[in-house]
Amino acid sequence: KMLFDDNEKISCFDRIASHFYSRNFGQMSKSDIELMMFDIFMKKMIKDNRDTNGTIDYSKCSDYRISQELGITQQKVKNLKVKSQLVYPVDYDWKLALAKLIKNARFDKQTQKVTLNIPDPNLYLEIRNFIEEQGAYVEVQLNSKILQLRAEDFVDLALVLEPENNRQEIIKCFKKIFEEHHKSNAVFTDKKIGKFLIPEILNDPDTFSKIFSVITLSGSVLRELLQLIKTFIQ
Repeated sequence: KMLFDDNEKISCFDRIASHFYSRNFGQMSKSDIELMMFDIFMKKMIKDNRDTNGTIDYSKCSDYRISQELGITQQKVKNLKVKSQLVYPVDYDWKLALAKLIKNARFDKQTQKVTLNIPDPNLYLEIRNFIEEQGAYVEVQLNSKILQLRAEDFVDLALVLEPENNRQEIIKCFKKIFEEHHKSNAVFTDKKIGKFLIPEILNDPDTFSKIFSVITLSGSVLRELLQLIKTFIQ
């Protein structure tokens, strides 16, 4: 059961009271009250389930766990999460959250697609919107928590997510490695390099190893992705 300390209880009551005792009694609808109470619940869940880096432990904030706690369906939990983020937005680094989740992804060498479970609907929407803004697309799945896209698009996504200085340094290293292997590196002047890079790293283990070795940044989405691919092709 969720426990609020005295200061949290005072803060919650003041928030609720502000909607009733300022000449506005009865103006909130039942759905508005439920949404506010859900937001109070979720902010407490997030506060209590962050790791030392501030990343949310989604396993403890899953739709199933919340549905069991509140006695509502998982679908209603999902809908409330999305609506709550629109009305009472919580700032979070979705890029860092994505990097943390990639270790759980799967890579299919035959289809050259990456499949990843995204446990939070708002995180899924953020990632999907970013991908579509870059001109790529997500493979629609029956399970709305599953993010699936081509590995080449994931590489481009990962590169875009890197800080600009890091991205330029990574591309510079890529060009140097391809020069050493007497391969064309002209493609690295384009932002969309995944279509060229994926076949090369799948067909040439030596090139793959050298490319992987130059990405040493902690929390790098690209490094996590290449580690994933490396694991599934060995």
